[in-house]
Order: sequence, then structure tokens, then C-alpha cells
Amino acid sequence: MVKELVTGFKNFRTNYFEKKSQILQRLSQEGQSPKTMVICCSDSRVEPSILFDTGPGDLFIVRNVANIVPPFASKNSISAGAALEYAVKNLMVKDIIVLGHAHCGGVAALCKKITNKKANMTEHSTDFIGSWVDIAKPALSEIDFDDKKENIEANAERAVVVYSYTNLLTYPWIYDAINKKALKIHAWWLDFKSVTLWKKAEGSDSFMPIEF
Repeated sequence: MVKELVTGFKNFRTNYFEKKSQILQRLSQEGQSPKTMVICCSDSRVEPSILFDTGPGDLFIVRNVANIVPPFASKNSISAGAALEYAVKNLMVKDIIVLGHAHCGGVAALCKKITNKKANMTEHSTDFIGSWVDIAKPALSEIDFDDKKENIEANAERAVVVYSYTNLLTYPWIYDAINKKALKIHAWWLDFKSVTLWKKAEGSDSFMPIEF
């Protein structure tokens, strides 16, 4: 695969760079000024620049397992907090989107931890994954784990998106920017199978398809 990546970079230089050379040169000289930040999963199927047809410099992207935003006061907030602080204070982005997705392995791992504990089953130990996804455990307090598997997955994934969205408001400078109408935050969920994008309804934790 490494050989393919090197070949890909060669193709990038000879094809993509030639077409976008002015934009890329400007970005290298003037720096970045994206207006949108996307917080998404590390999942290899989630590529915001491809999904939203954007170019270099358009999106400030932060990725982690299960697109989790820890609360401001959490000891786990340093990495996400640093990115959020830079995006809001330095780049002064206008929008922050928390983007979740269907068939999320991180959310599935959290669901499995919860169901195993309820069934008194031995939990497979991990060095980091378990403690990381545990951050979002409060999000699943209302999930019906007796429901159909596909419903559990979708409801849990959306609940984690809402949890991260809500946690954004615990960061004082994000809250302040929203109150000054300098920033908007959004909660989206992507369904690969139906190729649909869902958004959190205003004033509710329910989701609705985004109409085009």
C-alpha cells in the first residue's frame, strides 16, 4: 500500500497540483482561513472533503474514534479542546459540524461494553479504546438495548453526535461566539447505505433528512 501512496502523490503533483497550483501556492504563502470546522470519525469511509466536494483550505478537520467531543472540564478534552480553540479563536470559523455516521465501530464498541456489563460478561481489555469511548457513555442512557440491532446502532450513533454537539456549548469561547452570532454549530449523521445526510432538528434531539 505504501508504494501505491507514493504513486498517488506523484499523480497528485502532476495532475491535481497543476490544476490547483494557484490555490495551493496562495495557501502556502498566506496560510489557511477555512470557514468551517468538521469533527468526524477516524473511520476510513468518512472523507469530508470528498463528501462535501470541497477543496484544499476549505475545511478544518478533526478526527477521532466515534467523533467524540469531551466536555470542557474533562481531563480528556486537551486534544479536541486545542483544535476547537484554534478553530474558534485563531481561524474564527463560522460553523462547526459534528459529523457522525452509520456502522461506527467506536459507537459499536461502546454499545458492546454496556451490553456485556448488563449481562455480566467478561470485557475484552483494551489500552485506549475502552476508556476513550466511555467518554460518550452518558449519551446512551436512554437507548433501548432490547430493540433491533440496526435501530440500536443508528440511535446510539445519533445520540453520540448530539452528546458531542451539546458538549461544544460547555466551551466558554464557543458559547460566547454563538451568543454573538459569530458561530453556528451543527449535528449531522451520515447513512452510507441510503447515501443520505441527516441533521439534528432545531430544539430537539431527533434527526431529519437534509433536503436538497
